[in-house]
Amino acid sequence: MIEGLTILLIGILVVMAVLTTLWGTCSITGLAFKAVERFKARAQDRRAAEAAQATAPATPAPQTPTPGTMPPHHLAAIATAAAAVFDRPVRILRVQAPPLEASQWTSQGRLETFQSHRLQGEWGGVIPGLTRAQIHSRPE
Repeated sequence: MIEGLTILLIGILVVMAVLTTLWGTCSITGLAFKAVERFKARAQDRRAAEAAQATAPATPAPQTPTPGTMPPHHLAAIATAAAAVFDRPVRILRVQAPPLEASQWTSQGRLETFQSHRLQGEWGGVIPGLTRAQIHSRPE
């Protein structure tokens, strides 16, 4: 009886020792990954600060953006992000937003998607959509 109890206790101690070793190894590995990420973040912040200093004008003149132009602080943010990505200073020559084209097909699909997400108990109004006849009768 005592021999069986001794073997049982030794087995439990071995299992606990192995589990503790695995826990410690995982914790140390996690700390190492966190340290590497902090090091990378500091290096990236340093590069972004250097790029911002390189692209920032010595004496910024106060500018009011005219309609259709981008504010200077947006250009500075874009230049800083581009410098961080390319790891070197960049010069923004042109900023252009892609054209937004909305077709009837996308609008109808969005409308049907919204209508399929109705509230529980049929609460709330539903926006009427186009019927199939109206969709097919429209010239493209």
